[in-house]
Amino acid sequence: MTIVIDIWTWQLVDSDPAVLSQEERTRAARFVFDRDRDRYIAGRSRLRHILGTYLNQAPIDVKFSYGNYGRPWVNGLQFNLSHTDDLACLAVLQTPHQLGLDIEAVRPIDLDVAQAHFAPREMNALLALPMDARVPAFYRCWTRKEAYLKARGTGLFTDLSSFVVTLGPQDEPRLTFCDSGDAAAWTLQDVSVAPSIAGALAVRSAGQDVRVVRRAAL
Repeated sequence: MTIVIDIWTWQLVDSDPAVLSQEERTRAARFVFDRDRDRYIAGRSRLRHILGTYLNQAPIDVKFSYGNYGRPWVNGLQFNLSHTDDLACLAVLQTPHQLGLDIEAVRPIDLDVAQAHFAPREMNALLALPMDARVPAFYRCWTRKEAYLKARGTGLFTDLSSFVVTLGPQDEPRLTFCDSGDAAAWTLQDVSVAPSIAGALAVRSAGQDVRVVRRAAL
């Protein structure tokens, strides 16, 4: 059996606030800056439109529940939304496999951030690379780690140094160690959504093949 993951991307510029719940409207109103509020509405309203197509529901009728760490979920689907600047990316899976996605704009980064959060093996691999290869490698590592944590549902509540992923330019994306002892059960893939944007997804595939399908935004 092949696990099929749909990837949707869109710009956070157009929105449909009429489909938001009262809770979402209240949250939107709390944003201090208009830009952040507009991005939230554009992301959430498009999320409702896309999930509604899978569930055969009107966008406003999509009902979200929330896990212990605040992650939203809906009955019948696995999904994960990530955004950076004006770009949103959504992964959707119609089978009950844990799923995580992360995208990040690639910018210059102080490697003290890596020293503070990466596992020693990751830090050693990063420092072994030429200087001009370290920033891309940092973002490969960061997005793979974030995607894995989002798939587990714990986000940054889990110590980033407690598990290890590959990061070298020639390395296959892979989880090589985790505290649960099931690293081999996970599949990591890089996701290319736009120039200068790093992305990765993680799925607990348990050895099944994983296929990514790119979908046009609605």
